[in-house]
Amino acid sequence: MPGAARRAAYPSAAGGRVMQITLYHRTYPVAGAPVAVSFVPDSAAQRHTFTADGKVYEAERRELKVVVPDDAKLDVLKNLLCWAGDKGPVKSTAKEIYDLAEARASGFRLMG
Repeated sequence: MPGAARRAAYPSAAGGRVMQITLYHRTYPVAGAPVAVSFVPDSAAQRHTFTADGKVYEAERRELKVVVPDDAKLDVLKNLLCWAGDKGPVKSTAKEIYDLAEARASGFRLMG
């Protein structure tokens, strides 16, 4: 699906396979500004700004490569990543996936 998070499978050091997806991160260069994380990039024509103390800040965008469980599937209609966890099926938003990767939760990590 065009614009959806890219997925790719790679061999792991342990001999299994890992899944890598792309998350799209948007924030602003000022303390207290909002952070947005998505499976789909913003439109190139779309402008995002944040105003603090009378100053307007332009959004800073980054593509983040994230390793996720190898059985993960992206549900583009619900905007969720789904996989089988230790206690059954798990569904998470892009922000939750980002938080799991930052915390280096089992099966998740930020690349580079």
